Amino acid sequence: MNLFTRLAGLLAVTASCSAVAAPLLVEGFDDITTLAAKGWRFDNRSSPPGGTSWFQGNQAFFPAAAGPADSYIAANFNNAAFGGAIDNWLYTPALLLVNGETLNFSLRLLGEGALDRVEVYLDSGAGYSLLAGYESATDTGWQDLALQVNGLAAPANGRFAFRYVADDTRLNGNYIGIDTISVSAIPEPATIALMCLGALALGRWPRSRPRARRNWLAALGLSSLAVAAHAGDHGLMQFPHVTAVAQTAASTPVAPGGFMAYKDPLTGQLTRPDPEQAALLRAAARANAPLARQAPPQLARPQHGGVSLMLEERQARYATARKNTDGGIDHRCQPRSGERQ
Repeated sequence: MNLFTRLAGLLAVTASCSAVAAPLLVEGFDDITTLAAKGWRFDNRSSPPGGTSWFQGNQAFFPAAAGPADSYIAANFNNAAFGGAIDNWLYTPALLLVNGETLNFSLRLLGEGALDRVEVYLDSGAGYSLLAGYESATDTGWQDLALQVNGLAAPANGRFAFRYVADDTRLNGNYIGIDTISVSAIPEPATIALMCLGALALGRWPRSRPRARRNWLAALGLSSLAVAAHAGDHGLMQFPHVTAVAQTAASTPVAPGGFMAYKDPLTGQLTRPDPEQAALLRAAARANAPLARQAPPQLARPQHGGVSLMLEERQARYATARKNTDGGIDHRCQPRSGERQ
C-alpha cells in the first residue's frame, strides 16, 4: 500500500471521527415541569390572556413524535381569551453558538380549519431575529425540521425561541406540539479529528521498518493539515497560518516565445499549467516584478542541452527544464559555477 493510498484511508477515518460531537442541547419533554430548572423560559404575551400557556402534550389530540405518548410540549387556542390574539413564547436555555451549528426539532400543527402558526427566532445579543415560520389550517403530522445558525460575527451567547401566534381565536388557532429539540455542535477539527487520527496511527504504527515509519510520519503530517482546515463562508477552505485573498484573472499575456511550467507540490513533476495555475504563476511573476527589474534573470545553456534560469540571488542553483521529443518535460538542478554535483 503506497503513501497516498494510506493517507486517503486515514482521512476517511478522520472525517468519520470528526463528524461526532456532543450536542449542545437535547430535550424530549418527558416532563415539562423540569424545564425551568434547566434554563427554559415561558412567556405568554397573548392579549387578553387565556386559561392556558405551554402544557404537557395531550395524546388525545395526537401522540408524541418519539418516546411516551405525552412526551411533547403543546399550546392551544386557549392561550388567549375568545376573540383575542395569541402570542405565546417558549425560550431554550442560553447557549454559546457559532455559525454552522444546527437547531433540530419536530413540529406538528393540527389546524382542523383554524390557522395555526409557529415562528422560530434566534437572539444572539442584538434582539430576536426570525429564522423561519410554519403555518397550516390542516394537520401537518409530525415534521422533522432543522435550522442552521449563520451570520454571527463571532461566537455568541444566545437563545432560540418558539412563538405560537394567531390573530383572532374566533377564527384561527387550534392546537400545536413541539418535540425532541436539540442543537448540534460543530466538532473541533484540531482536537476530535486529530485525536481519532492519533489513536489510529498508534494502533497501526510500523515498528520494524524505518522507511515505513517515515511514510507514516509524512501521512500524519498531511492528514493533520487536512483536518485542521475547515470550510469557511462560501465553502472556502481555511488553513492555519494561511490567508486567502481574492485574485482577479491575469490580463497580461505571456510574452511571445515565453515558456511556463507548473511544478506539482506532491510529485515534484513539471507540467503544462492549466488556466488557473497559469493565472497564479502570472500573479507571482507580477509580485516579483520589482526584484526582476533590479536583477534581470540570466539565461545559460548547459552542456547537456536545455535552458537554465537563475531565479534570484538567494537560489543556490539554476532550475533547468527540457522538453523531450515525446512531449514530456524533464527537469533538474544545474549547479552554479564552481560547485560540484
